Amino acid sequence: MKNEEFKNFVREKFNKEKNFNAINLKIKEQKKLSKKMLNIAAMFVIALVLIGAGTGIYAKIEWNVHFEEYKNREFGEGQGSIKEAVESGYGEKVDMEFVTQNDINAKIESLLITDEYFEAKVHFKFPEAMELNSKTFAFGFAVYDENKNIYAIIPRVHVGSKERFDRYTPYMYKEIGVKYNKFDIYSGFLCDTAGSNNISAENKEIVSKIIIGTTNNVFPKSKKIYIRILDLGYYMYDKIGEEWVNQNFDIPNAEWIFEIDIPDKFNEREYKELKLKDEIPEFKLESIKVNDIGLRVKAEIDGFYEITKELTKTYTDVRKDSMYITDEDGNVYYEYSSGHVQTKDWVKMDFEINKNMLDKKYFINVKIDDKLYTSELIEK
Repeated sequence: MKNEEFKNFVREKFNKEKNFNAINLKIKEQKKLSKKMLNIAAMFVIALVLIGAGTGIYAKIEWNVHFEEYKNREFGEGQGSIKEAVESGYGEKVDMEFVTQNDINAKIESLLITDEYFEAKVHFKFPEAMELNSKTFAFGFAVYDENKNIYAIIPRVHVGSKERFDRYTPYMYKEIGVKYNKFDIYSGFLCDTAGSNNISAENKEIVSKIIIGTTNNVFPKSKKIYIRILDLGYYMYDKIGEEWVNQNFDIPNAEWIFEIDIPDKFNEREYKELKLKDEIPEFKLESIKVNDIGLRVKAEIDGFYEITKELTKTYTDVRKDSMYITDEDGNVYYEYSSGHVQTKDWVKMDFEINKNMLDKKYFINVKIDDKLYTSELIEK
């Protein structure tokens, strides 16, 4: 009898409130019919199974409903291509018109890709009547190519909850058609670091830079790049009573998807590899590569992790002291970006020295155990 009731109950169309009430009713009825603990326990197990299964199914239904709403949103579509590719193979300007969405104009202004670096400048034009704090303006973005390689998916960092974008990253995976690890949704990205910053703001126009970097991967030679812009907003500090409160302000219904054709010339990424003229003890050099963007050093510096824990110095000072580059004219080049990915003493540092600047001698300076070592950089 209990099996038949169970089958009939499962066949019914799932209705959350109705089914949960029905489950509770079944339990109560069984309790009245029999005082035997075995029957009570059996029905309790059935209820738990149904509740657990129902919860999972309802979660799936809810996810699908929200995903359909996500897919049905309106967004501006723009297409463009690299306007020119210079001799080195790196192009910058993108031939694209502004695309209007919710009275906001946006376009990709330039694009730059190396094996380990991606940069895109996004130009926004806002209507005069729109409230905007250009100093705290930010947005979310996604970058991927025609082969479903995901460079990065980064939501806007803002104050307060925003249900619409809570599931943005898994939604994007699903829309692109890429499987992801639900326990680590970032594992499918090519990047190690990603973010954006505003580089200019004037007369309701903001130019922002998307920057994506990788250390262990190499960006593919993509034929098409897709850049999605969404979740625009800003925050402001307001005084409420006696307290200053950080408030988030959304700029709703403004999303874009830009498709950019990448010429073959753009993917001809050439770089020069350098090495040390004289070895430095306790300095395990992995590589020094120079391209049109800059110079990147990858190495393991003995004791680097320990010295970064010193309380007498800031982390920035430690980096500058531990490794920097000088040239034959006495100019000093400090790293502008760094990262630690592999071992605790392993580090990569980027310097603003490009291929066109290699007409002079450069020297790497490394401090180990408070002793400074210097070696000339020569072509490998």
